[in-house]
Parts: sequence; C-alpha cells; structure tokens
Amino acid sequence: VDPAAELAKHKAYTATDAADPELADVMVAFKAAWDSFAADDPERLAGLQAAYIFNNPHPAGSKDQLDYADGSEEYHKVHQQYHPKYRSILYERNYYDIFMLDLQGNLIYSVHKELDYATNFA
Repeated sequence: VDPAAELAKHKAYTATDAADPELADVMVAFKAAWDSFAADDPERLAGLQAAYIFNNPHPAGSKDQLDYADGSEEYHKVHQQYHPKYRSILYERNYYDIFMLDLQGNLIYSVHKELDYATNFA
C-alpha cells in the first residue's frame, strides 16, 4: 500500500464529506436530539450508553448493527435515519469509527458505540 496514495484518498474523502450539505443537517439533528434526550450530560451518558451499548442485543464489536434503540426519544429516530449511511461509509472506507462531536466536546454520535460514546472529550 502506497502511503501517499492512501493519504490522498482520505483527503479526498474529507473534502467530499465536508462539502456534503446533508452533513450540516445531520449534525443539527443529532445535536438537537442529544440536547432533548435528558436534562444533563451525565443523564445522557447513562441513558445512551444503556440504550446503545449495555442493552444492545449485538455482541461487543458488533454494536453498530443496531439501527436504533427502543424508546420514544427523538435521538432514536435520528439515529435510525442516519446510522445506516454512516455505518456503510465506515465499512466502505475501512475506518475504525466515525465520531460526531458537538462544540462542547460531547461525542453525540459514534458508529461503533464503544465506551467513549456519549462521553465528553473536552
């Protein structure tokens, strides 16, 4: 594998993704759903990790197979709408994961749903 070619390929992916007008809509939708999920970040962490990690019927390493968790919260609807797209991108590009963070450093979306999901990186 030619490292320069790989770097060029991933730079092109980044440029393409950044130019996708849907990306802004996705971020707005996930952020609004994150904010409405619970009253504060500790409650969001507990609730989202329970829904997408601990109560996820798929085994570790396959948590991404859950398109949406049970519940009436808006977050699950947004997740159902966009998760299949980002999971496909992850597999097509052989990424480790895809993260979406809000401006406060909260990991509001992750394809793989590991223990860093719904935590704060700030």
